[in-house]
Amino acid sequence: MQKRKMNPDYFFDFNHLQGNLGFDDNSLEIHNYDSNSNTYYNINTPLHLILMYNTCGIPNVTDNFLGISPVGSQFMYNDNHIGNISKPHRHNYFEFLIVLKGKVMQEIEGKEYLYPAGSCCLINHNITHTERFLEEGGILFLGLKKDFVKELIAGCKSSFFPDGGAPLSNSVLAFMEENIASDTQKYYLDFFPVYQNRKSIENLHRIADALVRTLFLPKLGADYVLKGLLYELFDYLDTKQAYHIIPVKLSSKNDALLFSRIRHLMEDTNGRMTRAELEKSLNYSGNYLNTIVKAHTGMNLFDYGMTFCMEKAAQLLTETDMSVTAVAETLKFSNQGHFYRLFKQTYGMLPKEYRKTHKTA
Repeated sequence: MQKRKMNPDYFFDFNHLQGNLGFDDNSLEIHNYDSNSNTYYNINTPLHLILMYNTCGIPNVTDNFLGISPVGSQFMYNDNHIGNISKPHRHNYFEFLIVLKGKVMQEIEGKEYLYPAGSCCLINHNITHTERFLEEGGILFLGLKKDFVKELIAGCKSSFFPDGGAPLSNSVLAFMEENIASDTQKYYLDFFPVYQNRKSIENLHRIADALVRTLFLPKLGADYVLKGLLYELFDYLDTKQAYHIIPVKLSSKNDALLFSRIRHLMEDTNGRMTRAELEKSLNYSGNYLNTIVKAHTGMNLFDYGMTFCMEKAAQLLTETDMSVTAVAETLKFSNQGHFYRLFKQTYGMLPKEYRKTHKTA
């Protein structure tokens, strides 16, 4: 990649920041770059941001790379759209991967997972990983040094407000507090957006934009502004209406993350997500996803989805006054007889009998 002054207005309005862009950011160090297994990243500042863009739509290409820290910035541009995937690496800090646009494939300890726009991942310092674009898109990498994380945790404990919230009440801070001292545990948090939650992307863009602007144009109290934005990010990622949080320890059962993603998608769609839709969302074949579900539940994909569907049907029958026909239509049954058969097979009685037996006054 060539070093070049930034011009494209791609995700953020950088036009008014041109005078602040330079090539003097030495806060990120890369060690053992020629190694295929031992590449190591180190940051010398409390936090470091990297924005990577694919503007050409060619897979495995990073067209623009912008590194920003409190001590400077660095921009590089790939004029020829040459493929360039970073080597698998570890680092001495916590790193967020935040997908702002497009689809990104992240390889974690040799296993690939699809991250669409709005999804995030928080990796501890023992995980070996790398990422690549599948299409036009953008990624924000947020590196947080361990000492800075300790400051963030301490800041929560010394809140001005009696009910300000201890660090352990937030999943992100709890994860980082648990992992600060660990030298061997390979542990990460996967933030999977609630299905069709459009606001997750908007909120991530807003927070990312504010972080970039504060680093480029620091004003009085910029340190506190940055900390406030990070707390806002942590709080939003821990919002159940926005994200499913999946903790993954790599010593756990194989494909636990993939099964958790399937389960959450089934929950979000009341079990009515088709095999083709699952394939598109997770980037794995339906046969493989069926194998994963079978290994964890003993059921095939359809039967597993129907457990969520029937649970929702029972809830609607007991908690609303919807007709049985309306319940069946809400759950996308075009054949009401099929709905009746599945419901009776699950609960041992027809929907009207179930409502009469279980509906509360």
